[in-house]
Amino acid sequence: MTGLYEGREFQPSRDDSCDERYAKLKRSVEAFGVVQVGICLFTWKADGHSGFYEAQPFNFNVFPASTVGADAGFSSRASALAFLAKNSFDFNKWVYQGVPYLRTSTANSMRAERTRLLTRRKRSVAPDDRHTKFAADVERALLEFIKSSEPVLRYELANSYERKLVHDAVASHDTLGTRSRMGAIEVFKGTPRSMARHIAHKIKAFNSSVDDAHGFTRIIDLLSASRKPIIGHNMLLDVLHALQKFVSDLPPLRTDVEHDIAQFLPVLIDTKYIIESTPSVKARYGTSSLDEIAPVLEQEDNASIRFHPRFTRNVSHSMHEAGYDAYMTGATFIRLLKLDGSIDLAIYKYVNRLYAATAEGIYWEIKPDKPAV
Repeated sequence: MTGLYEGREFQPSRDDSCDERYAKLKRSVEAFGVVQVGICLFTWKADGHSGFYEAQPFNFNVFPASTVGADAGFSSRASALAFLAKNSFDFNKWVYQGVPYLRTSTANSMRAERTRLLTRRKRSVAPDDRHTKFAADVERALLEFIKSSEPVLRYELANSYERKLVHDAVASHDTLGTRSRMGAIEVFKGTPRSMARHIAHKIKAFNSSVDDAHGFTRIIDLLSASRKPIIGHNMLLDVLHALQKFVSDLPPLRTDVEHDIAQFLPVLIDTKYIIESTPSVKARYGTSSLDEIAPVLEQEDNASIRFHPRFTRNVSHSMHEAGYDAYMTGATFIRLLKLDGSIDLAIYKYVNRLYAATAEGIYWEIKPDKPAV
């Protein structure tokens, strides 16, 4: 992430109520960007009377889409950027090669709006007072162009508003089309059928660009649609970032965001909550920090989890790289379940309880149903 909190007064405190904690986290999520996402898939492979978990880790640099009219903004903190640099994060690779992402709802709206604009055959923009004469001159020029033998009418335009007016005027003529050029618009002629093909081509090209911009969000959509358990460590902030970056704006009320999270990722398990709520585990290892407990658990049990042979290159074995953190989180969950007598096999007790040390307790329970109004 490009930052955690905007200032000391917005940092979480054990004196927070759950509503106050959500307000602080919401402010953080809306201010800062996500630079890297780690996902690790675990699959049980039967091997005779026993078996093992096969891990497939992925490490994604993600950068918000900056094409098709999308241009997300975010803040950063110097300490966060220094932390990323210290852990060998490649900022150039992030910007130039990061996988773009765009919310599915935004992508769908963009496609629908562009189709509407390209297929309409009547004006939709009323010129302001300063451009009334300009719009009238454009319409006059278009009528003369239709009657002429000239193949192209070129407009050198000073600003985007004038370009919008020209596109709008051309759209009302079913035998005219436009091509955007650097600092200009070219108007050309054709039959109604050829113009329909031209419009269909423009829609297809725009939709393809939107698909590219949609990018990483499609992976998040697949995870959501799978309804599989999602394991995280101290994951509340991560879940809120995922919801806000890839699905929708965060609602003002905590009760509403709980409903949105439950619709988005219905089964969440937080390994930090498991450790903190299980005295025998906390006493045995003396910590709930992933950096500290994961290596110890790995030393105690190294046989039940294996990397898929094609996925070892995606793991640097460096903490704070998202792909490796995702692997260590999932592996920690599996190994915690194997501790004799430590974890209650009734795993439902830990589902949708995300660690959040507040004045109300050590977890925040995600309740799918909105309260009655």
